[in-house]
Amino acid sequence: MRKAIKYIFDANPFYVHCKKHFCPKCGKKLELRFASKNVNSKSSEAKDYDLSLSDTFLQGEIDLRIRNFYCVNCRIFISFQEMKKYERNK
Repeated sequence: MRKAIKYIFDANPFYVHCKKHFCPKCGKKLELRFASKNVNSKSSEAKDYDLSLSDTFLQGEIDLRIRNFYCVNCRIFISFQEMKKYERNK
């Protein structure tokens, strides 16, 4: 049986695409990439994600593809929420 795949993009597109974002560690311009994470719908971790797809709730092993900022130089993913918090406090 194949794993279900769910794409997650949890930010305002204007914030993500129209504003330049730079790595908090090295200062290089960040790219957009997907980070993959496997979650079982019955695990406690699944509560942190919306596993619905249209009018269906995904069951079993799910491959989450979460859109994040990525620094090529530092090789780190930074979530949109982490980046907003960093930019607010900067």
